Amino acid sequence: MSDTNARHTVLIVDDEDLARVLLQHIIERLNVPNLEIVLAEDGLQAIDLIEAKRPDLILLDVLLPKMNGYDVCRHIRQIADYNPHVIILTARGIRTDRQQAEAMGANDFMTKPFNPSRLMSQLADLWGI
Repeated sequence: MSDTNARHTVLIVDDEDLARVLLQHIIERLNVPNLEIVLAEDGLQAIDLIEAKRPDLILLDVLLPKMNGYDVCRHIRQIADYNPHVIILTARGIRTDRQQAEAMGANDFMTKPFNPSRLMSQLADLWGI
């Protein structure tokens, strides 16, 4: 993903306005060229945006209205020829949550409150910047 002309689309899925704004701000601080950030506040809205935009990175809360993050992740992994990087974010940090995230096909798992510097570093590595 290190091509400077590459288009990057990030989907932030969280039912809390403040969490969405914070995550958007963190990603914008990376100054990634050709970046589009889209926001969803529930699981069904996330599915619609995934189908329409095919984001290459999805930051996905677990506890969402209408469809939880695990079910959204499972849906993503069933889409043929589509393999975005999925990071599960949750306030629940128990081991079974991490195991379930891995079982659904998530690439990573972070507990809230998360370390913004760690997230920025991980995204910089992901995008080769």
